[in-house]
Formats: sequence, C-alpha cells, structure tokens
Amino acid sequence: MRTLFRNIAILTVAVSPFVSGCTDDGNEINYNIQPGNELYLPLSGKAVDLSRGADVEFQWAPSVAYDNGFVSYELLFDLEGGDFSAPLAAMTSQLNGSKTYLSVTSKKLNAVARAAGLGTSETGNLKWTVRASKGLFGSIYSESRLLSVTTTNAMNPFPRTVILRGDALEDPTGINMAASAGIDKAAASEGTFECFTKIKGSTGFTVEDDLGRYYVLNENKTVTYSETAVNNRMPSEAIYWLKIDFDMMTWSYNTVSKIEYYAAAWADNKMSTVNQAMTYAGKGVWTLLDYENTISNNSANDSRHRFNATLGDGTKLYLGTQASLGTSYTTDYLKVNLYTTETVNTTDKVNWEMTYKFLTADCGRKLDCYLYLNGDNPAGTWWHEYKFK
Repeated sequence: MRTLFRNIAILTVAVSPFVSGCTDDGNEINYNIQPGNELYLPLSGKAVDLSRGADVEFQWAPSVAYDNGFVSYELLFDLEGGDFSAPLAAMTSQLNGSKTYLSVTSKKLNAVARAAGLGTSETGNLKWTVRASKGLFGSIYSESRLLSVTTTNAMNPFPRTVILRGDALEDPTGINMAASAGIDKAAASEGTFECFTKIKGSTGFTVEDDLGRYYVLNENKTVTYSETAVNNRMPSEAIYWLKIDFDMMTWSYNTVSKIEYYAAAWADNKMSTVNQAMTYAGKGVWTLLDYENTISNNSANDSRHRFNATLGDGTKLYLGTQASLGTSYTTDYLKVNLYTTETVNTTDKVNWEMTYKFLTADCGRKLDCYLYLNGDNPAGTWWHEYKFK
C-alpha cells in the first residue's frame, strides 16, 4: 500500500521555469532556481541490507537561486517507475534543509521500503532524487537513481503485547512491556515495546509475545525469532530501561541510576528549586512519600515540576509533559513523556520546560507521588498520580 512518509510538511507547487512576486513595498522577489541536476552518492544500483543498521549517506550538487538567495533541499523517494509527483517520502536535508547531503537511518529507509510495498526480508528498488526549493516553489533534479534495499526481518504481524518471564525478574510470572510512546516529541514506530524494571544478571528471562512467539536478545543488539523459549541475560543486576523494536528486530538498554522529583517556583522574590530523590518500589514504580510540597505554597500559587532521571551512562532523561492542566488532573495530563537534552533546555540554572502544575487548591498540600514506568496503570503507559493528604 502506498503511503506518505515525511519528516516535515512542505507544500509542493508546480511552477513555470520563471516565477517572481512582489513584496508590500513593490519590490520584485525572484523565486527562480538553477537546479544542480547531479547526484553524487550513493551510486546508482547500490545495494543496502537494512538489517545491518548502517546509515546511508546521500549527496548531490548544489543549486543556485537567481537572486543568490537561500535554497533548501529535500531528498525524494518514489517507486521504481514513479515520477516524484506524489513521492513515497520527502526528507529535509541536514541543518534544516540548507546542506546538499543527508544521512538517512536504516530505520527510515525501511519505512520507505514498506511504503513501496516491500515485505519482510525482501529486496527491491527505491528511486530517489532531490528537490531544491525557494519559498514555496521547487524544482526537481533531472537526474534520478535507483537504490536496491533489502528490508529487515521484522515480525509479521507485530506483537500486540510482550511479556518478560523468568527468575531474573522482580516478578518471575511476568513483567509486561508497554507499547512505546516515543521520545523527544516524536512518536515511536509501530512494533516498539519498552519497560523499566530490575533484572538480575546471574539468571535468565524469556521474551514472549501474545502469539506465543519467543525472541533471543543477541549480543550484537539484534533480535532473533525462536520457536521455543530461550533464556536471555543482562550484564549485571540493575534497574534497566529495556527497549525492543520488532520492526528493525533490534534491542537496546540503559540502566537507571536515580530518578528525582524536580520542582521550581517563584517564592519570596526569588526562584527556588527542589531536587528530591524518589524511591524505587519495584516493577517500574518510583515513589515520593510524605512530600511537603511547600514550594508550591507561594504568592502566585504556582510551581512547576517534572521528573529527572540519571541513566547509567551519565546521560539525562526528562519525564514531563507539554499538555495544559485545565481544571482537573486528567489521565492524559498526568501521562509521562520522555525527553532528552535535545528538547529540554538545561543551560539555565532553572527551567520550567516540560513540566506539570498543581491546581491552585492543592498548592502547599502534603502528598504522596507515584511514578509508573510500566503499563500496569489507568493510562496503560508511563503515568503518575498524586495522593494528597
């Protein structure tokens, strides 16, 4: 089935070779472009096995605007016999479209190949070229090339639920993984599952889906289907953030060193902050009990809070929201989204990005806070709740 896969929405307009317009002061704007019309990399017919996970570098000749203005670029993909009038995918080049190159992940190329109708572990051709644009007006390069791709050995159909079982787990009878909601404002691809849980390194656990299929988590971070249960092992005992992608048949993990409740408020004519360590209660749940919440009891009855996680490799993970509070603590509002420093400004001494607020009537009230990084809660995904006292 033909679908459209884009990482940015751009209006495509058919134009004559020479286009101009006028500004409010009557000066003429020249939208004309001399397209580069030459593609450099990859070479035509290059074969790529997407299951290996390597990025593919695309390069092309620059275009020139008649008025020497800014030109932006999109990498276009289509079926082998397509003419790019309705491309399968349009990807903006590096640095917001300003560069004449783009490194495309195997995951994105696999999605394009799926849109082209290729099945699992199937080889076929994708046609590609470049569109140079000035404003809303674009020109497609006269040269195009074919890229031979072999898709990943993704599971078909994707699992609907995934469960971990075994003596290495906090609950040997089963830890349910949650369907991934994504990270940094980007939705996860279908078939991705993740969980936060403590796992022992000395004993094993199995990975099983709702169709009775088992999986092996290989050392090279690939995932292999197995007809029988196979024990998987982690390096050591720790609280793990485990993710399995059944589209690319890959897996990854990090450990969690700590999670802190972070709050900031303007009080007594100064900005105050709180970084309160939370306690791991088991099975992906962290708690902050008997929290006084005095920081929110200020002249503005206002404070902002989120959760800051420190991972085992030292990187930070921010758990918060972009939603508005409204008049009640809705389930959607209390959902927890994952962010990294790519979307959260951490350069300031204090920042309120991706944070929650309390209702005015609850400011200053003592509470217990529960952070659920599992699927066993009313939201069915990452979520938190307050129990006021």
